[in-house]
Amino acid sequence: MDNSYVNDMTEACGSHPCPVSAAVIEAARTLETRLEQALSPLQLSLAKFGVLRCLVHENRPLALSALAQRQKCVRSNMTQLTDRLEADGLVRRVDDPMDRRAVLAETTAAGRLACADADAILRAEEERFLTGLSAPERQLMTDLVRRFVRCGAPAG
Repeated sequence: MDNSYVNDMTEACGSHPCPVSAAVIEAARTLETRLEQALSPLQLSLAKFGVLRCLVHENRPLALSALAQRQKCVRSNMTQLTDRLEADGLVRRVDDPMDRRAVLAETTAAGRLACADADAILRAEEERFLTGLSAPERQLMTDLVRRFVRCGAPAG
């Protein structure tokens, strides 16, 4: 996605009152677009990948409510994501042995493979995105963004 319109708007509308926030938001949008495009050949989105990555990392079935909490979304969104992943053969629902009313999600072999493929694609895309930055600059960028997020996090 070409973000020249953002730069053109900034020039046409004057300087932004929050230049750091505007730059971080523009970078996040650009990166998200590139990562989504990189995943599209796998028929995955960043949201689907997030669920698969969580399930693969845990290496056990998880309740949809636990997945929703970890992915910072509402349960209804997780249900829809799980529906799509199940239709794609990447996740299956299983009964919770501790609570017969509950349902858990677990990855299939195809889901684990898709997650590994997506991981490699995303690492390569990030590498392309960061070309031109030295290792110390990348570390500084990571540290600054994390500090920025921490400072903006709600207290408590």
